[in-house]
Amino acid sequence: MRSFRSSNPVLRRTREYDVVSDTPITYSNVAIKTVFLLTVAVVSAIITMQSGVFNLGILFGGMIIGFIAVIVGTRSIRLAPFAGVVYALAEGTVLGFVSALYEGFYDNIVITAVTTTALVFVIMLLLFSTKIIKVNQKFASFMVVALMAVIVMSLFAIILPSVFGGEMFMIVVILSSVLSAFFLLLDFQSIQNSVESGMDQKVGWMLAIGLMVTIVWIYFEMLRLLAVFSRNN
Repeated sequence: MRSFRSSNPVLRRTREYDVVSDTPITYSNVAIKTVFLLTVAVVSAIITMQSGVFNLGILFGGMIIGFIAVIVGTRSIRLAPFAGVVYALAEGTVLGFVSALYEGFYDNIVITAVTTTALVFVIMLLLFSTKIIKVNQKFASFMVVALMAVIVMSLFAIILPSVFGGEMFMIVVILSSVLSAFFLLLDFQSIQNSVESGMDQKVGWMLAIGLMVTIVWIYFEMLRLLAVFSRNN
């Protein structure tokens, strides 16, 4: 499985640090770092929602800062811990902004999306740990093709809404939600490879950032999916 290459650009960079270390990474090491970053993001999101200050500057500012932080965390193992915290704070602001918008239209959608995201994470972890779904290079290549297909479908649905209307949008949302969940399997496999190869525990920050990126993606997809179902009902 050492030939496996993750489709997550953050986790793929960890291959550059594939050397045996005196302080090797462990699963608990990655888990603790991921929980820490998620906690920072959640606190940031709650503060944003409770502040009641919402404008596009905050939204786009958080997105840009978060994107830059991920790039920095990807490029520098030394700066990864700081970049991870910055990403969590910035992404938490975006999460709070978007969550407040959805909550304004759909009651209790945020807590439902959070619960669903957690449930998806547990299910995918079980599927991975029990090897019900085998993650290999063929699977990773299929995921990349599927992601490109969903992106193209999304563009058509946005550019030509009259031609690719409501049904097309619902299909895109459903496929994107499923795809985001399956990307967790690629993240889990990359983490397993890193642990088994004895990488340094500092790589744990890069792995945590990559895993968090996927979790945030799943949460946004759950919000969209729940909103679509709510409108149809």
